[in-house]
Amino acid sequence: MDLSFRRAEPHDTTAAQAAYRAIIDHLAETVDYPHWHTENHPTPAEVAGWVEAGELYLAVDADETIAGVVVLNHDAADEYRNAGWAIEAEQDEVLIVHALGVVPDHLGLGVGRFLVDASIRVARERNCRVVRLDTYVENLPARRLHERCGFTDLGCHTVRYDGTELDQFHLFEYVL
Repeated sequence: MDLSFRRAEPHDTTAAQAAYRAIIDHLAETVDYPHWHTENHPTPAEVAGWVEAGELYLAVDADETIAGVVVLNHDAADEYRNAGWAIEAEQDEVLIVHALGVVPDHLGLGVGRFLVDASIRVARERNCRVVRLDTYVENLPARRLHERCGFTDLGCHTVRYDGTELDQFHLFEYVL
Protein backbone atom coordinates (compact mmCIF):
# COMPACT_ATOMS: atom_id res chain seq x y z
CA MET A 1 0.00 0.00 0.00
CA ASP A 2 1.39 3.37 -1.02
CA LEU A 3 0.98 5.74 1.94
CA SER A 4 2.25 9.16 2.86
CA PHE A 5 2.49 10.69 6.32
CA ARG A 6 1.62 14.29 7.00
CA ARG A 7 0.44 16.68 9.66
CA ALA A 8 -3.32 17.23 9.59
CA GLU A 9 -4.39 20.67 8.40
CA PRO A 10 -7.54 22.52 9.50
CA HIS A 11 -9.36 21.38 6.34
CA ASP A 12 -8.71 17.75 7.46
CA THR A 13 -10.58 18.11 10.77
CA THR A 14 -13.92 16.68 9.64
CA ALA A 15 -12.28 13.75 7.83
CA ALA A 16 -10.04 13.03 10.85
CA GLN A 17 -13.06 13.09 13.15
CA ALA A 18 -14.82 10.69 10.78
CA ALA A 19 -11.76 8.41 10.74
CA TYR A 20 -11.71 8.20 14.52
CA ARG A 21 -15.50 7.66 14.55
CA ALA A 22 -15.12 4.77 12.07
CA ILE A 23 -12.46 3.23 14.32
CA ILE A 24 -14.62 3.63 17.44
CA ASP A 25 -17.67 2.16 15.67
CA HIS A 26 -15.60 -0.78 14.41
CA LEU A 27 -14.32 -1.42 17.93
CA ALA A 28 -17.92 -1.43 19.19
CA GLU A 29 -18.80 -4.14 16.66
CA THR A 30 -15.70 -6.29 17.22
CA VAL A 31 -13.26 -6.35 20.15
CA ASP A 32 -12.62 -3.02 21.83
CA TYR A 33 -9.05 -3.71 22.96
CA PRO A 34 -8.22 -0.06 23.76
CA HIS A 35 -11.72 0.61 25.17
CA TRP A 36 -12.18 3.62 22.87
CA HIS A 37 -15.83 2.68 22.32
CA THR A 38 -16.61 2.23 25.98
CA GLU A 39 -14.83 5.50 26.82
CA ASN A 40 -16.10 7.42 23.72
CA HIS A 41 -12.51 8.43 23.05
CA PRO A 42 -11.39 10.48 21.29
CA THR A 43 -14.17 13.02 21.06
CA PRO A 44 -14.63 15.30 18.04
CA ALA A 45 -13.51 18.22 20.24
CA GLU A 46 -10.28 16.39 21.15
CA VAL A 47 -9.58 15.67 17.48
CA ALA A 48 -10.23 19.32 16.55
CA GLY A 49 -7.90 20.43 19.35
CA TRP A 50 -5.13 18.13 18.15
CA VAL A 51 -5.47 19.48 14.60
CA GLU A 52 -5.42 23.07 15.85
CA ALA A 53 -2.32 22.35 17.96
CA GLY A 54 -0.54 20.74 14.99
CA GLU A 55 -0.29 17.42 16.84
CA LEU A 56 -2.48 15.14 14.69
CA TYR A 57 -0.79 13.26 11.87
CA LEU A 58 -2.39 11.25 9.09
CA ALA A 59 -1.44 8.25 7.01
CA VAL A 60 -3.10 8.89 3.65
CA ASP A 61 -3.23 6.90 0.44
CA ALA A 62 -2.73 8.25 -3.09
CA ASP A 63 -6.34 9.51 -3.14
CA GLU A 64 -5.80 11.39 0.16
CA THR A 65 -8.09 8.92 1.94
CA ILE A 66 -7.16 8.62 5.59
CA ALA A 67 -5.86 5.15 6.43
CA GLY A 68 -4.59 5.90 9.92
CA VAL A 69 -4.24 8.58 12.57
CA VAL A 70 -1.81 9.36 15.38
CA VAL A 71 -1.15 12.21 17.81
CA LEU A 72 2.46 13.21 18.47
CA ASN A 73 3.53 15.68 21.14
CA HIS A 74 5.62 16.00 24.28
CA ASP A 75 2.72 15.67 26.75
CA ALA A 76 3.09 12.69 29.07
CA ALA A 77 0.90 11.62 31.95
CA ASP A 78 2.27 12.54 35.38
CA GLU A 79 2.94 8.87 36.11
CA TYR A 80 5.55 8.79 33.34
CA ARG A 81 7.91 10.68 35.70
CA ASN A 82 8.16 7.67 38.03
CA ALA A 83 8.68 4.96 35.43
CA GLY A 84 11.99 3.15 35.11
CA TRP A 85 12.93 4.49 31.69
CA ALA A 86 16.20 3.41 30.07
CA ILE A 87 17.38 7.01 29.67
CA GLU A 88 16.71 10.34 31.33
CA ALA A 89 15.43 12.97 28.91
CA GLU A 90 13.94 16.44 29.09
CA GLN A 91 10.30 16.84 28.08
CA ASP A 92 11.19 18.30 24.66
CA GLU A 93 13.53 15.35 24.01
CA VAL A 94 10.70 12.82 24.38
CA LEU A 95 8.10 12.31 21.67
CA ILE A 96 4.90 10.85 23.10
CA VAL A 97 2.59 8.81 20.85
CA HIS A 98 -1.16 9.03 21.55
CA ALA A 99 -4.39 7.78 19.98
CA LEU A 100 -2.83 5.73 17.19
CA GLY A 101 -5.54 4.10 15.12
CA VAL A 102 -6.09 2.38 11.79
CA VAL A 103 -9.29 3.01 9.83
CA PRO A 104 -11.18 -0.32 9.52
CA ASP A 105 -10.99 -0.47 5.70
CA HIS A 106 -7.19 -0.46 6.03
CA LEU A 107 -6.72 -3.07 8.76
CA GLY A 108 -4.20 -5.80 8.06
CA LEU A 109 -2.33 -3.76 5.44
CA GLY A 110 0.61 -2.58 7.55
CA VAL A 111 -0.82 0.86 8.37
CA GLY A 112 -0.15 0.47 12.10
CA ARG A 113 3.51 -0.34 11.46
CA PHE A 114 3.68 2.57 8.99
CA LEU A 115 2.33 4.96 11.66
CA VAL A 116 4.80 3.75 14.28
CA ASP A 117 7.76 3.96 11.87
CA ALA A 118 6.67 7.46 10.74
CA SER A 119 6.37 8.56 14.38
CA ILE A 120 9.95 7.43 15.00
CA ARG A 121 11.06 9.42 11.94
CA VAL A 122 9.32 12.54 13.32
CA ALA A 123 11.13 12.04 16.63
CA ARG A 124 14.48 11.88 14.84
CA GLU A 125 13.65 15.00 12.78
CA ARG A 126 12.86 16.84 16.03
CA ASN A 127 16.14 15.66 17.59
CA CYS A 128 14.32 13.73 20.28
CA ARG A 129 16.24 11.12 22.24
CA VAL A 130 13.36 8.73 22.84
CA VAL A 131 9.80 7.82 21.84
CA ARG A 132 7.37 6.76 24.58
CA LEU A 133 3.77 5.65 24.74
CA ASP A 134 1.32 3.69 26.80
CA THR A 135 -1.18 1.05 25.78
CA TYR A 136 -4.15 -0.16 27.77
CA VAL A 137 -3.31 -3.48 29.41
CA GLU A 138 -5.98 -5.39 27.41
CA ASN A 139 -4.82 -4.02 24.05
CA LEU A 140 -2.77 -7.06 23.04
CA PRO A 141 -2.59 -6.22 19.30
CA ALA A 142 -1.06 -2.79 20.03
CA ARG A 143 1.33 -4.25 22.58
CA ARG A 144 2.52 -6.81 20.02
CA LEU A 145 2.88 -4.11 17.35
CA HIS A 146 5.07 -1.92 19.54
CA GLU A 147 7.27 -4.85 20.49
CA ARG A 148 7.66 -5.82 16.80
CA CYS A 149 8.66 -2.22 16.07
CA GLY A 150 11.49 -2.41 18.61
CA PHE A 151 9.89 -0.76 21.63
CA THR A 152 10.76 -2.03 25.10
CA ASP A 153 7.76 -2.95 27.27
CA LEU A 154 8.33 -1.63 30.80
CA GLY A 155 5.36 -3.63 32.07
CA CYS A 156 2.04 -2.64 33.54
CA HIS A 157 1.80 0.67 35.43
CA THR A 158 -1.02 2.61 36.98
CA VAL A 159 -1.60 5.69 34.81
CA ARG A 160 -4.56 7.97 35.39
CA TYR A 161 -6.22 10.04 32.71
CA ASP A 162 -9.03 12.52 33.33
CA GLY A 163 -12.42 11.33 32.16
CA THR A 164 -11.71 7.60 32.35
CA GLU A 165 -11.66 4.90 34.97
CA LEU A 166 -9.11 2.87 33.00
CA ASP A 167 -5.80 3.02 34.82
CA GLN A 168 -3.72 -0.05 33.93
CA PHE A 169 -1.37 0.61 31.02
CA HIS A 170 1.82 -0.88 29.64
CA LEU A 171 4.54 1.73 29.15
CA PHE A 172 6.74 1.43 26.06
CA GLU A 173 10.00 3.12 25.12
CA TYR A 174 12.07 3.33 21.94
CA VAL A 175 15.52 4.86 22.46
CA LEU A 176 16.80 6.67 19.39
